[in-house]
Amino acid sequence: MRDMTEGSPHSHLWRYALPLLLGNWLQLAYNAVDSIIAGRFIGKNALAAEGIASPVMNLVILAITGLCIGAGVLMSEYFGGKEWEQLRQSTATMLLCGTGVSVVAAVLCMAGTPGVLKWMAVPEEIYDITVIYLRIIFLGMPFTFLYNALAAGLKSVGDSKTPLKFLAFSAILNAVLDLIFLGMFGFGIACSAVTTVAAEAFSAVLACCYMLRNVKELWPSRGQWKIDRSISCGNESG
Repeated sequence: MRDMTEGSPHSHLWRYALPLLLGNWLQLAYNAVDSIIAGRFIGKNALAAEGIASPVMNLVILAITGLCIGAGVLMSEYFGGKEWEQLRQSTATMLLCGTGVSVVAAVLCMAGTPGVLKWMAVPEEIYDITVIYLRIIFLGMPFTFLYNALAAGLKSVGDSKTPLKFLAFSAILNAVLDLIFLGMFGFGIACSAVTTVAAEAFSAVLACCYMLRNVKELWPSRGQWKIDRSISCGNESG
């Protein structure tokens, strides 16, 4: 944690903002490497399928990110005011509320994938593999939320470097798994989606373990694992 209310504002801003910028660039590289490996070892249809799936995935990821940013703003207010009980309660509310929403959204997105792709007029030769790829990605939506939620919590207390490390780990792990299972064993596009979900799950677990061990000010106590009705998915009601 870092108290950004003391010391040089310019120093704090640079040290906080630079990892955020690097994280955005790393996310772009993450997607590009995934597509390059799929195109190289699976074929042009797989590359086209992942290219079509990318904007649909990004819309969902942006929605999840927005939810987590909203929660992070509220948590940063509690951190700045040193309201530790409220800070931990907001973490519990964000995780419980967001997990429920992401599970429901995953089911709806999986069910709606064929309709969305037909509306996008996806060519028949890649329609089926695009459906498979997107459905597996959507199945991992709760892990995507969990990582982004924990990253938002760490950023709310001034730590933007640690989430970047977990994102880098996820990107490298995803690339390695793709090279092993697609390049060496020749598995198809379904495996490409599975490796992406697995990498996200690992980064979420690492972020959870890190917060539990090193940032206990954020981690709710046993009695706080409930949804506070004055806090709804990161926004104050009323």
